Amino acid sequence: MKRDIFLSIFLHVTIITAVLLSAPFESKGNFNFNEVIKIKAVSIPDLSPTPSSIIIPVKIPEMLTEAPVNIPLESPSTIKKPKVIKYRKKKPKKKSKKRIPATSSQQTNTNKSSKKIEVGASTAGTPFGGATIDNATFNYPYWFVQAFNKIQSNWHNTVAIDGSVVCVVYFQVIRSGRLIEVRVEQSSGIPAFDESCVAAVERSAPFPPLPKDFLDEIIGITLPFKYEPR
Repeated sequence: MKRDIFLSIFLHVTIITAVLLSAPFESKGNFNFNEVIKIKAVSIPDLSPTPSSIIIPVKIPEMLTEAPVNIPLESPSTIKKPKVIKYRKKKPKKKSKKRIPATSSQQTNTNKSSKKIEVGASTAGTPFGGATIDNATFNYPYWFVQAFNKIQSNWHNTVAIDGSVVCVVYFQVIRSGRLIEVRVEQSSGIPAFDESCVAAVERSAPFPPLPKDFLDEIIGITLPFKYEPR
């Protein structure tokens, strides 16, 4: 078996060797190195990026190096001072005390007692001797004592007078004790003295309220201010 294998191999080797030796090596082609080879140049396409793909760098603003501008200011001496307006306090005008019109019942009572009734005991020992009241139904001596004492405490005569003088003042009082009218009924002839008498009545207001059992709403009193130097 082995003999046959070796024999087969030997035959194949012998055949191949004979074929190779029988065919000499020959050049398949002749190359002429002097032959010029023509080459056509082709331009390379522009591969630069399109405008849409170009990234534009952002310019960072530079810091300001200029000096700040100096704004001229006015000197303090050129500034105008505001004007100071002085207001003078006006003296309040004296309000004229209006007389409240009497009601029908008051008019009836006044008509019944138009005669002045002298207030005797209430003026004893005071400068108001001979004081009278318009309403005869007002018979309350204690009220006159309180009212006249208040007027006397507020009366201050600052006028130097030689001899006796009298100023007669008329005033009205309503139920609440409020003074509604005061005037000089008979002047003393000395304006300063008359003013002191009127001021005494005005400073004494309000007076004591009228008694509750008194039916009328208003009373009128005629009060003489007598001054006798001592």
